[in-house]
Amino acid sequence: MAVDQEFLYKTLRGFGETGLPQQTVNMLIVVGFCIVAIAAAVLWYNNKELKKKLNVVPTSWITDREQLDKIFETALVYRSKIDLSFYSKSEKRRTIACSIEDIENQLILEMPADGNVAKTWVGREVTGFFHVPAKQAGMVIFYNFTSTIVEVKAKGSQYFNLFLSLPEHVEQTQKREFLRVSPPSRHYDYANVIPDTKQGLNAGLKFIATNGEYSPGHMGGKDSSVFLSDISGGGLSLELTHMTTKRASRFKLNKGNNFLVLLSLVDFGDRGIVRHLFVCKIRRVYIDPTQGRAQLGLSFESKFMGFDEDTKRPKWEKVDQNGCPEMDDWTYNLYLELYREGNE
Repeated sequence: MAVDQEFLYKTLRGFGETGLPQQTVNMLIVVGFCIVAIAAAVLWYNNKELKKKLNVVPTSWITDREQLDKIFETALVYRSKIDLSFYSKSEKRRTIACSIEDIENQLILEMPADGNVAKTWVGREVTGFFHVPAKQAGMVIFYNFTSTIVEVKAKGSQYFNLFLSLPEHVEQTQKREFLRVSPPSRHYDYANVIPDTKQGLNAGLKFIATNGEYSPGHMGGKDSSVFLSDISGGGLSLELTHMTTKRASRFKLNKGNNFLVLLSLVDFGDRGIVRHLFVCKIRRVYIDPTQGRAQLGLSFESKFMGFDEDTKRPKWEKVDQNGCPEMDDWTYNLYLELYREGNE
């Protein structure tokens, strides 16, 4: 750029030697230097923007320090639970529930002593999952982060404090109202859809009463199967085998009709397998006659909640637009489990 300025200066001075007034020559020199300065500024700005594009971060990442502080302060105020996961090739993954106790130059977590805390944790990399309330009532926003344990201290006889370095970023994960997960078969034991008739209801109630020892047959016949393709707090998708258009017509397997859905899901706590009975509405139907398979998209309309103490009749809880809280929780826990498995 210095060479260009010298060349410009000599050129403009040449005008003075041809008879131009000195004042005009000086003005041209000033204008020329202004043009060079503007060009240099434009080149600097374009280079800066190009570097930004080359070092782009994922859109789900939050890196602004002020925004990060607000997120963790909100988690602190609401005592949000943090599921802390350890990763190591030499041992099985373990997850421990903690809560934020304080935020200083580090993230200070509190955890029960029964987590077998050890000083050897110092230096270990961990991943944390947590959520904070959203502005919309009843909704929450989910985040995860990666950090390193820098200190472990006993807090009395029942609790420990873990000191984590402040994360450089947190990642915003899906909100539950949009979260839909495809569960591997190891996470559910049974799925079925049957007609919402008196006979169907009796079969569904027997399935619940016998804790799954009795299970209704599939609409596709004795050799058919039903697979849970995906699930969310608001509904699920099922795949039915041995299903023809003629058979589907006989069962009135049409969009808008109600059916009963039975599920045996593996609990993420200590309850083993938990059975559920829902009234669902068919929102989407696709039948592939070449494969003999049907894909059903269903929404949860109501959930069986036991029997009325007075009338002894089945009690149903309507599922509103926010979805079924129990399925919401199960789906999110499944999401976390699959996320962790994918990072091991």
